[in-house]
Amino acid sequence: MMTDACCRSILGFAILCIQSPAVPAATNDPGPLGGDIPIVLTPTRLRQSLADVPASVTIITAKMLKQFGIVSIPEALRLVPGMEVTQATGNDTGNDYRIGYHGTNVIVPRRMNVLIDGMSVYRPAKARVDWKGLPVAIEDVDRIEITRGPNSASYGANSMLAIVNIITKHPREAEGTTLAATVGTQRTAGGTARYGGKFGEATAYRITLDHQQDAGFDSASTLGQGHDTTRINRLSFRSVTELDSTQSLDLQASAITGLKEVEYIDRYQQGFPDIDVRDYYFNGRWRKGLSPNHELQAQLYATRHRNEQTWRDCVPTVTLLPELADLWRANPRYVEAILAGRQPAGGTAQDNALAGAAFAAYRALGARAATPTCVEANQNYVESRYDFELQDTYVFSDALRMVSGIGLRRDVGDSQTYLQGRVSNNSWRLFSNVEYKPSKAISINAGGFLEKDHLTGSAFSPRLALNGHVTENQTIRFVVSRAVRMPDLLEQRADWRYRATNFSPPLNGATDGYFYASARAPGNVNAEKILSREIGYLGNFPQYGLLVDAKVFDDRLSSLLSEKLQVFGFYPTNSNWVRLRGSEVQVTYEPNHRWMVYLAYSYLDNNASTVLEQAQYSRHSGAIGLSHVFQNDWRATLAFYGAQGNAAGQAFYGREDLTLAKSFRFTKDQSLLASFTIRHLDNATSRYFADVGQTSENSYDRTMQYSLSLTLSF
Repeated sequence: MMTDACCRSILGFAILCIQSPAVPAATNDPGPLGGDIPIVLTPTRLRQSLADVPASVTIITAKMLKQFGIVSIPEALRLVPGMEVTQATGNDTGNDYRIGYHGTNVIVPRRMNVLIDGMSVYRPAKARVDWKGLPVAIEDVDRIEITRGPNSASYGANSMLAIVNIITKHPREAEGTTLAATVGTQRTAGGTARYGGKFGEATAYRITLDHQQDAGFDSASTLGQGHDTTRINRLSFRSVTELDSTQSLDLQASAITGLKEVEYIDRYQQGFPDIDVRDYYFNGRWRKGLSPNHELQAQLYATRHRNEQTWRDCVPTVTLLPELADLWRANPRYVEAILAGRQPAGGTAQDNALAGAAFAAYRALGARAATPTCVEANQNYVESRYDFELQDTYVFSDALRMVSGIGLRRDVGDSQTYLQGRVSNNSWRLFSNVEYKPSKAISINAGGFLEKDHLTGSAFSPRLALNGHVTENQTIRFVVSRAVRMPDLLEQRADWRYRATNFSPPLNGATDGYFYASARAPGNVNAEKILSREIGYLGNFPQYGLLVDAKVFDDRLSSLLSEKLQVFGFYPTNSNWVRLRGSEVQVTYEPNHRWMVYLAYSYLDNNASTVLEQAQYSRHSGAIGLSHVFQNDWRATLAFYGAQGNAAGQAFYGREDLTLAKSFRFTKDQSLLASFTIRHLDNATSRYFADVGQTSENSYDRTMQYSLSLTLSF
């Protein structure tokens, strides 16, 4: 078990390393390895050396994914210091992940943005990320840049705690054919086929077909049947056309289909309420170099997510009375009293009149009130986003660079269950980030993001950072930033009612109607806020192949919408807060091409106004990996992932992986990579907070898991 003393010793080591020779100039090859300091794009939208960025950044490369035997984006994020990764099963998400930087509220993690090549996959209506349904195959990932800290100054609302930027391989880097297959325990299976080629001399393209499935958990605390298999199919296309020597056009499109099994919705269900998924993405990006110092970029993307989830319920007939539904809308406490067999009191004259009508309808049912009526219900919804952005990058001199832009977005939610129809939200934004280097010893980053949307109003997210280059290869950074998360469509405009159809038998001649319970959003909640302060250290020691990143931080989150929102109680407020303090260290050590050591560790203290903001919390968490290349292209990687699990009801997570891989090269363009991973779970149970005094628990029957992957390229 990791301890406070361990945290202090590791952090002390990172900060006290202060002797180094000159560092070579930074290159454009991003990566977390010792040597030239990696270049990243995500923190400010400017291509910057890690020594100059105003944030802590984790880079996960395609090489690391292969080394560690990682076959999904969520599992890759376990390598990130401070990232909480919880596998869960939900009644409207199926078997998926709940992931948040520094955790906080596990019920619906809403405070981290996820981009794929600049396109946000953060859902607009229900404010979540579908991790298993991401429109990217793991074979197409070039690298993942994770900005560990607020990044609303660059990307606006919903980049409140962190941002994950998944950057895919350029079509020129994917020429030829790649076939990949994975099989493993839990009926895990995957297959990927990719072809990359050219249209003439100007256009490079790749097309990828991918299928992934797994059987989820063996048992769950709801029905105990482990009915949570996920099957996802992806078809994606990307092309890059060099229109001339100064401009290019990048086009991407993806289609996702799949099935997510869901075990439990309510105690009256007569079958499994499985989810049918249909998602579509389009992303177009045009770049134009106006001069060697000036570039213009325009990006347009559109996303559409459709979830269809229907099931059959046999509910007590009284719950379908329209008179009871009318009374619930006026005074839910009256209905709760009636269903409990009590006489309601204390309401208005109108409440009493509605209660009289409900009592009369109740009595008219007679004995049928308690007998079941079978109906069909659903949680269907469609989410759409349309986004246009114009970005201008200008280099004034070697000391001064700036990126600025303007954007427009339209978010749409359409659901008869959650919204009683179609709700939209229009927004616009202005942003700018400036990098200024008054001397070799100092880099200053200043930026801000102004946005205004139709439902919530306006918000401004500024950031100021000073990077002091203590030596040529060591940097101390000081960062202060404010960020926000704007409420989603459900939080602001929910009109949540379950429509019931195909009554059997009919009720008073009717064959459709509504369940009695419903919820309406107050429509007046404000943006969540964070004030973040960070002191960081970056050390690059090329003579040792060592790269160290460490930080201490103090984040104060306020105006939080922490309450669990459900049809029986929809009362969001901005009255909650949490303070997150701690330290993190990330070390990559690669003394030569045969050895690589990776360390990620986080110490976190969570002090919150409500247990809901401590529902996903580990005081100590991290990952350690050791990789070695043997003779004849054999590689072995041993890794440990752990999270202490200090939240209410949260189980600890511990896992050891051994990955053995062998590369076979037949010709210059033909190769085969075979990889076998043995995985040991320290805890076969995933337990997490469901509500006050309640937990959800899912488990595997075994603690040993296996997977075999083959990748053929030609």
